[in-house]
Amino acid sequence: MKLTKSAAIFAASAVALLGATAMANAGGLNDVEKKLAPLAAKEGSVRIIHPLFSDRTARRVTKAFKKRYNLPDSFEFNSLRKGTGSTVAQTRQEIKAGKFTIDVIAVSAPGFFKAAEDIGAFHKLDSGYWKNSVEMVNSAGQYSSYPYVVTAFAYTFAPVWNTGCPGMSNVNITSYKDVLDPAMKGKTISSDITKSFTYTNTVIALGEAGAVDFNKFWPALKKTEPIVEFRTEPKMQMVISCQRPLDPWNVSGRVYQNVLKDPSLKSKIKIGSYKEGQVLLGNQVAVLKGAPNPNAGKLLVEFLLSKEGADLIVEGEAVYSFIKGYTPPEAARPYLADLSKLNLIGMKDWVGAQKKFKSTRNLWIKNFK
Repeated sequence: MKLTKSAAIFAASAVALLGATAMANAGGLNDVEKKLAPLAAKEGSVRIIHPLFSDRTARRVTKAFKKRYNLPDSFEFNSLRKGTGSTVAQTRQEIKAGKFTIDVIAVSAPGFFKAAEDIGAFHKLDSGYWKNSVEMVNSAGQYSSYPYVVTAFAYTFAPVWNTGCPGMSNVNITSYKDVLDPAMKGKTISSDITKSFTYTNTVIALGEAGAVDFNKFWPALKKTEPIVEFRTEPKMQMVISCQRPLDPWNVSGRVYQNVLKDPSLKSKIKIGSYKEGQVLLGNQVAVLKGAPNPNAGKLLVEFLLSKEGADLIVEGEAVYSFIKGYTPPEAARPYLADLSKLNLIGMKDWVGAQKKFKSTRNLWIKNFK
């Protein structure tokens, strides 16, 4: 379903690039942080599993987290990055086994979070910053379930292509029909939705909205002879190397990260949007009950909800913050769309969508495996 009028409020006020002044929480710690910081220092480490943060972002978050809370040099910040499906699978296994290596999980998987909360798998949070995000999370139609599950940031899959590759100089992707142009034969990628909650939810949302008929789209995409790939990083490298100069579903943060490494790419790599609709994928965050470092985990969640934490994640990954009145760091702004100008598509039931995963993935498998 298309998002309601309240979603336009979110798009205009929360992530529009000319938004209001940022929340004034930097500089001082709230009472929750003051309580948790010494307990986290005593625990000595924290481990988060997620599908998104690059190594650069993880290093910067580590440094800022330790500095903000005056944690000792010996404090260990462990960032474990896996695909969305693998992130959920490992966390689910640890919950079932009752043996934990993970403190915090951050991923877009509403069905998993609801099921895990129902069996008491998460610690109760006491956040001083969640109030700054909850209005925008609700307005954007995203799933959260405070005090156990919060939603800290979001991204959307968009077309990315390299105009410097042969036959790509005049390409402009504004519709799913553009991806299927015969001129794109041998130049495309089909994202492996069987390994990803977010790819699968994107397919379900677009289908429910009547934006894309995947019974027709998948066979048509197959005719372009795409390479099947899963992770956004290797797909981005295929685009850069011209091996596959068009990826229908990547994230703007991967473009940004590669431009930082090679500024010459800025004029070649383009980020588009689909007039049929863009699905906003909120990333939920929770602390596992049984986690070896629960206080450090709760402190990390609080950090991610703070302006300082949001600035680091948004600048590093070019994702969207839900903090009301938030203005993204200048470096990330060229890679963030003005969501108020996009056709945003939501989901009728984020939790119930997981019941459609098997049939949705089987249709893709029928065409590409």
